[in-house]
Amino acid sequence: MKMIAVINDVSFQYSFATRELAIEYVHKLLKICKRIKREEVTNIQEIKTGVIDTQREISPNFKLIQLLQSFQTREERTFLLGLLTNQGTYHSDQGIPCQIGEKQSMVCVYAIDNILISLLSHTLFETPVVKGILAGEEIDIRNLSKEEHMDFYRKELGLRRYVANDKKHKLDRDNPYGKGKIGSRMDLHNKEAQDLLNKAVEIKGRLYAKKNGCYYAFQNERDIDYHGYRADDLGEDIKYQLDKIFTNV
Repeated sequence: MKMIAVINDVSFQYSFATRELAIEYVHKLLKICKRIKREEVTNIQEIKTGVIDTQREISPNFKLIQLLQSFQTREERTFLLGLLTNQGTYHSDQGIPCQIGEKQSMVCVYAIDNILISLLSHTLFETPVVKGILAGEEIDIRNLSKEEHMDFYRKELGLRRYVANDKKHKLDRDNPYGKGKIGSRMDLHNKEAQDLLNKAVEIKGRLYAKKNGCYYAFQNERDIDYHGYRADDLGEDIKYQLDKIFTNV
């Protein structure tokens, strides 16, 4: 299930009591966005936003643009400014807005059946579900305002966790086990395997990837846990698909 993430513009229309709180919670939002941008989140295609007024006060006498300038590193400032102003912004003057609390948003409509990323500026955004109203009907929208919400939506986000099965799949050799069974080697260390698992694609109900000219399969054990192994005996049709996707590896 591929989704888009939408920056909740309504959450930027509330202010914090102090600039210190504003900076703290914008950093938390930034951390969520960085995790989504990394390959560990496999089901979010992109992050979108509407027009967010950077001249709005995010706390008394402290504008959002001033907060951006207070970030210590240029990388953080550039990343956040890009999120708020340059993400293939949605422009829409037609349609029915989504109402959240007492405020309305055209952008949040796009989060229905997708997911919101909210600045935790109000109790409205504390939980993993934001309540809204669209065309007079109450709706629930998936919401990320805390890192723990990412765990709540771990399956929807496509989080994957590599767990080595090193009793069956040895690092340096194929491993006989049971009666007449052979466990293929897993010649990648855990970090390499996790990185490859994040990039793996689903073909015929299983995740596969390619690295250093070798093919790998990842098998789901439970929840978001996977183990992996070399899959040298894949069918030519699967190898062909992987060769097209994992070029130059």
